[in-house]
Amino acid sequence: MTMRKIVVFLFILFLSTGIQSQDITTMWPYLYSDFSDGTVYFSNKQTLSAPLNVHLLKSSLHYLDQNEIKEVTTSDIVLVLIKTDTYYVRNNQLMRVLEGDSTGFIAELVLADFNAIHESGGAYGSSSNVQATRKLSSLEVGGINITNLMELKSNKDNGSLLPLKKQYFIVTIDTVYPANRRSIESQLPEDKRKEFRQFVKTNKINWRHPDTLAPLINFLSN
Repeated sequence: MTMRKIVVFLFILFLSTGIQSQDITTMWPYLYSDFSDGTVYFSNKQTLSAPLNVHLLKSSLHYLDQNEIKEVTTSDIVLVLIKTDTYYVRNNQLMRVLEGDSTGFIAELVLADFNAIHESGGAYGSSSNVQATRKLSSLEVGGINITNLMELKSNKDNGSLLPLKKQYFIVTIDTVYPANRRSIESQLPEDKRKEFRQFVKTNKINWRHPDTLAPLINFLSN
């Protein structure tokens, strides 16, 4: 590898590391580092094109109207497109599609763990310019208590770091299955459980690796 290629590679690695290490704090509890152009498709056939972001308190959709942050009523949403990501609403939460389509897909749900701050008394961690963390009951949460984008951005780093909870699901037309063996078995008829266990073994399903879950879409849809 030439020196030029090494420099380019390190530069790309630096950029990607910066994106991945983007702090999600109580003052910026959003999945994306900024609001990005996207489209919302509603059950009444209407659409909304606006800068969008996913708020991680309840996995709800926020959009910008001028510089004001507003929330979309989740129950009205059919489909959301943000950047290259696709979301469907299930269990009144935005679930990102990892593989599949509206008839069946592997879903990722990301939430911020506000309880970790509350339970630890603020000891979980804070951004470098924060000296103390208030309890959850008194936290100022960006996008809820502060809804002006410019004001929110100016305080972006002045909040407690938020750990994330990632959950995975196998979603069919009529059922949402948490991606773990016991939960799925409990929702299956007795006569299908043995077949399910064999299917998991044959297809080498690894519950810790969402990329192995795709074969379950068809199995659970039948």
